Amino acid sequence: MKKISLMFVSILLGVVVLGEANARQASGQPEITTKNLVNALRLLNTHEYSYKNENGRFADRDQMLSYLRQKELLSRSQIDLENPRPYELAINISSDGMHYQIALQRPSDMDDKSTWCKTAAFSDEKGVIFLGQAIDCEAAPR
Repeated sequence: MKKISLMFVSILLGVVVLGEANARQASGQPEITTKNLVNALRLLNTHEYSYKNENGRFADRDQMLSYLRQKELLSRSQIDLENPRPYELAINISSDGMHYQIALQRPSDMDDKSTWCKTAAFSDEKGVIFLGQAIDCEAAPR
């Protein structure tokens, strides 16, 4: 009786785990690795300075995507910067165009804690890339 109960619980647990994995794949939002987030920010940091050398100021998100498209550099990114689902790309510049901040992060759903703990990547004109997660999340593997 105990063996049958244990087998039943194991099968039920397996079905739940597989169902959850399939639901994530069915949502059409594949995970982006931390390595790919970092490489995307490296590309953006580098070309912010290329843009500034040509235009005298840093580029906002739309200007940067247009610049990368014009220079045929979008394909060098390991993620689709124009549509980085499930992540969002934000590039903000100061009013004088001399400073920028880049965030590549996943939007959070207040009703789904699993969306809170996805690694995000941030940078600015200093070129240092920061990785972060919401408070109370386990540290992501490197």
